[in-house]
Amino acid sequence: MASVGVVALIYSLVGPLLSVNLERRGIDSFTNGALAAMPPIAVLLCGVFVPMLVRRLGAIASIVAGTAVAVLCLVLFPLLPALPAWFALRFIMGISIGVIWIVSETWVNALAPDHARGKIIGIYVTVLSGCSAGGPLLIGVLGVEGAVPFFVSAAILALALLPVPIAAAGGSVPTFHHHESIPLLQAARRAPVPMIAAVIHGGTMVVNMTLLPVYGMRMGLSEAQAVSLVTALIVGGMAAQIPVGHLLDRFNAGRVLMFSGTVQAIGAALLPFSIDNPSIWILLLVWGGFGNGIYTTSLTMLGRAFTKEELPSANTIFTMFWEFGAFVGPLLGGAAMWLWDPHGMIAVSVVAGLLLVMLGVRALRVV
Repeated sequence: MASVGVVALIYSLVGPLLSVNLERRGIDSFTNGALAAMPPIAVLLCGVFVPMLVRRLGAIASIVAGTAVAVLCLVLFPLLPALPAWFALRFIMGISIGVIWIVSETWVNALAPDHARGKIIGIYVTVLSGCSAGGPLLIGVLGVEGAVPFFVSAAILALALLPVPIAAAGGSVPTFHHHESIPLLQAARRAPVPMIAAVIHGGTMVVNMTLLPVYGMRMGLSEAQAVSLVTALIVGGMAAQIPVGHLLDRFNAGRVLMFSGTVQAIGAALLPFSIDNPSIWILLLVWGGFGNGIYTTSLTMLGRAFTKEELPSANTIFTMFWEFGAFVGPLLGGAAMWLWDPHGMIAVSVVAGLLLVMLGVRALRVV
């Protein structure tokens, strides 16, 4: 959890750090967006090799290797300012961060006892969300000028290695490398509900992060007010995950997924009517809490569907599905917003919530 928290902090910092640098260099928005798309493309293209890497190197060596490569990429960004080099570095860093993310997430899920899995995953997602929210704040401290933000980020990322020897000394490292991985397509067929839910969460989360401020401004809010909508969603997403985890330990995950999908659909549908009302903050806190609860629920379902030995493969395909959603979601949201300005984004979020309700029903029928 500590390692992936540091990684989430830097991951959420690097995106805006690079995009602002490109904007200041006069690079067009399409190229800027293409650079931002490199990490999900990297995971989609290369994620299939992660289980093999984890099986051969083990959890600790995989995290060390991924961190070392990512740190090197951060150091090289200011030293190699040419645009093709930044695309290559962003792609490579996407793979290395993906390795750390998948291994850490698998590690947590593998060690979580089933009776408390929801609570532990809820704590994990709380750490993840909180640290992700810290990246943009750190940019405010470091700025974006020169090499210093990159070098400081590299130093902070190296801290992700500190908890690893402590865990190794405590004997809490899962031995994934002693077992053969299962085919990724087989993993997807074994647990289709959490896999599809991962696509929906990846898509809706990135849509909210990128298009919600745009929606707010088109509805008459100031720029600062529009950005604060995202802040409210993030705060709700952090605060609600441990309660969601407790629900997952008490009730069927399909019911929790249905409830989260219902909140997603209703929250999105009510947004246009509360945009200029103080009640919008309560709405966003609840919507953000159970919207992020989709990830907690999906990850808990994944841990219950696979053995510890199968989790590296299962978690890899889960992450690839999430990244696919993160790649496609903004395209759909942007197109919908263009067709129905500005409410197309809301329509996409409502449909996503209804699909989650259907997935929850399917999960209950399987049980």
